[in-house]
Amino acid sequence: MQEILKKIVEGTPGAKAAILMGFDGIAVDQWVAEEAADTDIESMAMEFSFRFIELRKAAQSLDMGDVSDIAVKAEHGVFLVRCLGEDYFVATLLGASGHFGKGRWMLRSSAGALASEL
Repeated sequence: MQEILKKIVEGTPGAKAAILMGFDGIAVDQWVAEEAADTDIESMAMEFSFRFIELRKAAQSLDMGDVSDIAVKAEHGVFLVRCLGEDYFVATLLGASGHFGKGRWMLRSSAGALASEL
């Protein structure tokens, strides 16, 4: 799994880290770029995971269906998420100048390989 996460980060300009996590906040695996070694993607993903549960419930109650992607854009970066079914998600953290579109594509194209390893 770590090789897939590494591929996501290295294939996305401006990406700092990637993580595979359960919506329960327990990390399965992660990879952090060497130049971003101080990045605590696990704490960030854990904090967001509980909010994502509520977001998914809200979308379903509004008859929007299942949530597949989530993006949190902030002043200092972007946290991109791809849901892998009911229990897991994969996410990548981009710096402020990170390539949003490429990050989404890397998550989407890697989702099947990650889900099959769970």
